[in-house]
Amino acid sequence: MAQVPYEFLVRWNCLTGELQGAHVKLFDNVAMKEGDAQSVAVAEATGFPLAAILTAIETGAIIAADNALQALAAEKAAHDATKAALAAAVVA
Repeated sequence: MAQVPYEFLVRWNCLTGELQGAHVKLFDNVAMKEGDAQSVAVAEATGFPLAAILTAIETGAIIAADNALQALAAEKAAHDATKAALAAAVVA
């Protein structure tokens, strides 16, 4: 295999905690140099296949974390709506 994964970087949004993106750099063993950063397909984005870098367990963990953050956001929205409804009922 001439090219192997050399660096993998994942970024989350520091304000929301949502997965923002990822990139990978490959090292070319023949030319003995690293390549340019390539986007990685995470959180439904297109790009370098995540499975080519990580094991199924690691890939599943990133996907599960993203799904958990989305579920948390939905629960927070429902909680906020309930709070607003209760506040409106108390005023009425």
